[in-house]
Amino acid sequence: MTTQAITKADMIGILGLSISNAELEDFNSISLMVQNEVTRSLLGDDLYNDFTTDFDGGSGTPTEQKWLDFLNGVTYVDDTNFSYDKTLNSDGIKDAWKYFVYYEWLNQAPFVSNFIGKSTHNTTNSTPLDRQSLNIETQNRYNRGVELYNTTYDFLDFYKSYDADYTSISEVAGTYTILLNDTKYLKVGDTILLDSTEYTVTALVSNTSIEFVATTGLTFSNDFVTWYPFYKVALGSKGAIYFNGMI
Repeated sequence: MTTQAITKADMIGILGLSISNAELEDFNSISLMVQNEVTRSLLGDDLYNDFTTDFDGGSGTPTEQKWLDFLNGVTYVDDTNFSYDKTLNSDGIKDAWKYFVYYEWLNQAPFVSNFIGKSTHNTTNSTPLDRQSLNIETQNRYNRGVELYNTTYDFLDFYKSYDADYTSISEVAGTYTILLNDTKYLKVGDTILLDSTEYTVTALVSNTSIEFVATTGLTFSNDFVTWYPFYKVALGSKGAIYFNGMI
């Protein structure tokens, strides 16, 4: 991504940072680096590239609903992994970015690079945190970022594949129309699976119907259709830091 999502203005409240104008270029560089690394680890290259195209094309606002929900969060019902319907909240990757940016910035900010290595940076009226105090501060925020990251992880995992019941399938000269009331994250050009055979969506009316073209005279036995909103998502994991600042 080339569009920076987390700016100095986002770093307020529990994420409050004091960033001078002289440091702003460095902050922006770190923010964009973290944004890209975290997202690529979670999505994998293929989906990362798809998201990047949509995200940068909209100057930080994707056009596809699945990418908006990935970015900003969404409430959904996981009726597959539980014996009862369970409503879950994905907080969105943008919230997680903020905490990881905070962690990375504070790990870099108290130090100045020079030709003899790292030297402690001491301004006129302040003394930088010692290493242990700094770790306690940053690791706490990092762990909160991991919690948010994991809600997005679960969302992506749930929507790796998606089944929807249909009411009927009709055919006119090799064009098949599926009637159904759920087309979540599906679009023209996507692949659907019916009775273990893949077809390409040629037309779609949201939450109403799907069309595809195939050999005439086909019949179908299953009463559901499958598609893959986040196909082959990498689901790179992140774990909390438990050293409480000791390292």
